[in-house]
Amino acid sequence: MERQQQRELQNLSLDRRLELFFKDWRKVFIDYQKLKRFFTVYKSDEVQQPIREAKKQGLHANVWQTAGLGRDEVKNSQVLKWFLDYRGDHGRGNEFLKELISLLPERFQIYNVERYSTIAECCPLGQQENRIDIEIDTSQFLLFIEIKIDATEGQDQLQRYINLVQAKAGLTRDWAVIYLTKNGKLPVRYQDQGNQKRLIGISWLQISRLFYKYAKKSDVNNRSAWLAKQFADHIKTF
Repeated sequence: MERQQQRELQNLSLDRRLELFFKDWRKVFIDYQKLKRFFTVYKSDEVQQPIREAKKQGLHANVWQTAGLGRDEVKNSQVLKWFLDYRGDHGRGNEFLKELISLLPERFQIYNVERYSTIAECCPLGQQENRIDIEIDTSQFLLFIEIKIDATEGQDQLQRYINLVQAKAGLTRDWAVIYLTKNGKLPVRYQDQGNQKRLIGISWLQISRLFYKYAKKSDVNNRSAWLAKQFADHIKTF
């Protein structure tokens, strides 16, 4: 019976479905007295004092938002590259890269990532027309990270990157292309590569969760953890 109703609903026009949706929408009844008491308590010194103290200590600050990263792909790429670089002055070595690798196919988990190069705005093999947002080059594997926030894929962009990463990795190293976007989905025509675990869709929200996890397990006085959490706060809005 329920399946039949679902089929009948699917056959209706969009206008009719919207009409039924709003008709069935349960009305929300607000208890104004409880709401009034909530705001009265919220405005009290007992509640506001800890909030004021937190602001004085800079706990509400977000350096990435203040720096004007916004939704600029180049600026956000540079910050992500900094976190992923084991030589970065965040002082956490390869910890952020290891977090990223946890999102990759299982075969990447066994690789040694103690020493590697991390380059932003890289032109592999000297091809100026193909600029990779982030390249991670290790002795065992090669990663290209293509970053999108509001833009979409350029003409045959991912296929060109696949060809490039294959050529540069050669026959002795593993490789993958990470497509970092708002929803983490690959364009339809690349689904085959995705199934082969070579072209990997990842969302900004997944990266945000990784950084939150890192910050949560770190020492409360770890400045890198503060910066990671602030970056997580920033990118989760994409």
